[in-house]
Amino acid sequence: MDWIRLPVKPQGTDEAPDFVQSRNIRIKFVFQFLERHPMEAQLLATTLQELIVPGGAVSLYCLTGISENVGFFNEVTNRLVQRILPDTYSEQDLSEIFKILFTEEEDATWLESSFKTLLPSFLNFTEKYSISFECLRTDRAEAMIILGAQIATLGTTKDIRRRLIGKRLTDSSFLRLNTSINAGGSADKILNEISQSRLDLTEVRNNIESSGVSVDLIFKLEKIDSILDRLEMLIYLGKDYGKEAQPLILGQFMGRLIRDEIKSLGVKTYIKENLHMLTRKIVERAGERGEHYIATTPEEKRSLFVAATWAGVLTAFTAIFKFLIGLMSFALFFEGFFFFINYAISFLMMQKWHMALSSKQPAYTASALSRKFEAFKQTKELEEISLEIRKIMHSQFITTIGNLLWVFPATVALDWAWYFIAGDHFMSDLEALSAIGKHNLFTSLTLPFAILTGVFLWLSSVIMGWVENWLVFRDIPEAMRANSFLNNILGKNQVNFMADNFARTIGGIAGNLSIAFFLAAPIIIGKFTAIPLDIRHVTLAAGTISLAFNALEWNFMDYWPAMINMALSISVIGVMNFSVSFYCAIRMAALARNVESKYLRIIFKYAFKKRGINKGPTV
Repeated sequence: MDWIRLPVKPQGTDEAPDFVQSRNIRIKFVFQFLERHPMEAQLLATTLQELIVPGGAVSLYCLTGISENVGFFNEVTNRLVQRILPDTYSEQDLSEIFKILFTEEEDATWLESSFKTLLPSFLNFTEKYSISFECLRTDRAEAMIILGAQIATLGTTKDIRRRLIGKRLTDSSFLRLNTSINAGGSADKILNEISQSRLDLTEVRNNIESSGVSVDLIFKLEKIDSILDRLEMLIYLGKDYGKEAQPLILGQFMGRLIRDEIKSLGVKTYIKENLHMLTRKIVERAGERGEHYIATTPEEKRSLFVAATWAGVLTAFTAIFKFLIGLMSFALFFEGFFFFINYAISFLMMQKWHMALSSKQPAYTASALSRKFEAFKQTKELEEISLEIRKIMHSQFITTIGNLLWVFPATVALDWAWYFIAGDHFMSDLEALSAIGKHNLFTSLTLPFAILTGVFLWLSSVIMGWVENWLVFRDIPEAMRANSFLNNILGKNQVNFMADNFARTIGGIAGNLSIAFFLAAPIIIGKFTAIPLDIRHVTLAAGTISLAFNALEWNFMDYWPAMINMALSISVIGVMNFSVSFYCAIRMAALARNVESKYLRIIFKYAFKKRGINKGPTV
């Protein structure tokens, strides 16, 4: 096969060799060679006869290109191992020989287009040496029995049954399909059951929209889909289409086997395909929360600004406690733990009282924006989605101003209050200068730390969406409704209210606890490993810098360069927090909705232009 793949340049021309024509020429030469060398021909015939034995092709029919694993992570691990370790194969296994002979996409194209031309020479050779293919037909039937059993097993798992609403197990199309195959049903009957199984598969996928999803469920659905495809191929392979059409069917079948096998070896594509639905559900969960951060009417804008001001006041307390914890010289574990508790209490209070923190908005609002992608994919109209982007930017601006306008005076007020009580500022002059130096835009790692914080802010929204999806997938709210103990203690109405809000509330708590951990962990890890790690959160940074300059009593004459530097630093931190988390979220949302990158560039380019018309152009 390596030799057959070598290109053959057309004689007397400068044209590039065509890979199909080149392989046909070399195959023709192979058969000519075998006619002139009977000893080598006999050796090849003996090898073929050893491979084509009863049961030898069963694995070729039912395993080539179809996963043998039982779960997503097992499959990923297996594919990674195959990439790293050298291939091994059995010389007596037809499916393994097939895998090492045909390894390229071009092999599939070649067989599909040329099998009709190649088959007569091959059949003449096998007839001359009395090689029988009768056992291949029996193997096809046995392979279908194996595939039918797999369909019955996968299709009757709990995750799939509970999404086929109103259907009893005895009505399962997957079981009927297996029964038809075992009973030797007609091709038309089996094809009809395959069609019914596809309808049930579609129903399961539709019900995922409201019931949550897991990677293992997606793995099962994709495996069932691939098995149904293979069964369909085997049915058509067994039909008699006549001498003209049969070679074309065989060529198509072999080409499909090759493509399926090549696809089964890919890691990146496999992960992308299987995580697509889970990614979409995570984005949708985050998007539901993000809609509350998008203000449209004047009343909504006022409410958002008020929520942002209270978040700024609360952050002032958080920044002061963060500084005090750093002064205590705790052991690293306890220092990190108290940092985490400080952030967690602050973020959970914001969740409880519906405050708005500018740095948390971008990841959620980007997920909310992803809903507009569905309409955009259909119409390719830019105005509606661009208007949504401008609303998000405006809302983000309102929240940021609300946070910063109140974190500065609140921090200063608390510092002066402490000064009048204790006779000193929270920070000494030396500590104030050190804090300013750590936030210096040009002499510190403020910029990469701000980018890292943006990534953490996005990750917290992913965790929130994943936890909420997991709770819905596991039917935790329904379990609460059915719990007799809760109903007896709290009453049915209260339990129903709790169940309705449980997934959303716990998801929000998980998101807030995760960002608290992400903000607390880097500095401790940095101290432990001597790697310079820290975070730069715009509102917390503003509070810390306010403490520093208040300790220096706002000495403008001596520190005006530092004040300008800090103003720039806070601006850059805010831009990086927003843009990085928004970019990560919008890329994830685009992946979940299958929106190409080129459309994202067009959308944002158009969104930042001033438009004086109601309806924009289409892409």
